Amino acid sequence: MRHSLLSKFQGTILGAVLGNVIGLQYQRQLVGIPAQTEDLLPILQLTKYQQLTLSRSTLALNSSSSKIPIDKHSSGCGRLAVAWVQSLIRCNGLDLNDWRNTWEAFAKSEIYHPQRTEFQSLLNPCESAVAALPIAMFFHENKAKLREKIMLATEVWPKENGQEYETGVLAVGFAIARSLKQRLDPATAIEQTIAYVKTDNALTELLLQVQILLEQGADLETATTHLCKSATDLREKLGEGEKKSQTKSIVNPENFIPIALAFYCFLNTPEDLRLSVVRAARCGIAGQLTCALTGALSGAYNGATAIPVEWRQLSSAVELAPLAEGQEPLVWGTGSDAKIVELANNLFTVWAGVYNPSAGVNSAALARAVAAPYVIRPRKI
Repeated sequence: MRHSLLSKFQGTILGAVLGNVIGLQYQRQLVGIPAQTEDLLPILQLTKYQQLTLSRSTLALNSSSSKIPIDKHSSGCGRLAVAWVQSLIRCNGLDLNDWRNTWEAFAKSEIYHPQRTEFQSLLNPCESAVAALPIAMFFHENKAKLREKIMLATEVWPKENGQEYETGVLAVGFAIARSLKQRLDPATAIEQTIAYVKTDNALTELLLQVQILLEQGADLETATTHLCKSATDLREKLGEGEKKSQTKSIVNPENFIPIALAFYCFLNTPEDLRLSVVRAARCGIAGQLTCALTGALSGAYNGATAIPVEWRQLSSAVELAPLAEGQEPLVWGTGSDAKIVELANNLFTVWAGVYNPSAGVNSAALARAVAAPYVIRPRKI
């Protein structure tokens, strides 16, 4: 294999985490908030974009009074992803009771505002795709099982949000799974993803536009502008359709833009994780989500070795830096990127069927237990 499966497991989670860090710091730079470490300055070069779309709000950034609405809970989907990785490890697979309990405990925790009693507003489709990354990794080997497990896992979310939220999770999950199996062809990735999703909605329409942009060799600014305009047009069409049919669309098409941009940034430079993530940050669109999704897609494709060493050092520096206005720690609440790698290692060992995953992937005992596949041999100790 070009990259080991363990490296791809590590790359998926670590790429998402570090993409989240880069995206957040770039958002802060866009509105003039100084970087928390000087090492960020050469990475986060400002572009000419004067608007940032985030959480359905468009803010003018060329105004001296403009402020970025950085939600102190903005990496909550990452924390949920970590909690669900731990659930898969703890239960040696998907245990729906534990999965649901993990979600409910998380939804009621201090991460979200206590006054919220309805869970449907906690995650948007792109955040759901990030939170469900562990499912895509654990069940990557069989696309039918992957669909089944995603459907079961997403049942913890409210039924009224189901189908459209599942679309984002399925699209990202399928691409991750294909990369883990070394079967993702960048030239046909969009076509195969749409075929796997098996539905027509705003996301599939945006992915079709991504395919066209890639074939035309569109630059970043053109792609970003075109996808935003396409999402706006889709929203207006849905609004007109709702008036005629008296129905209401659950998901605003603009909420799918980070997924579409992540596919564009990844597939435009599939062999270069650094460039893909930095370009995702420079889109100026929901930086944390777009970069986290791009990092996950590229990390699954290129493995952990593609992640720049300085980014991992950077995440540690940012984690230790004082956080303004009560912001939550980065690295998805784990404390360090090393903890993320450890989680990926343990998830891999559980997926591989190791009896005692706590022994670690480098355990000498595991090395003695290796034998040819499908051949039973006595274990000699």
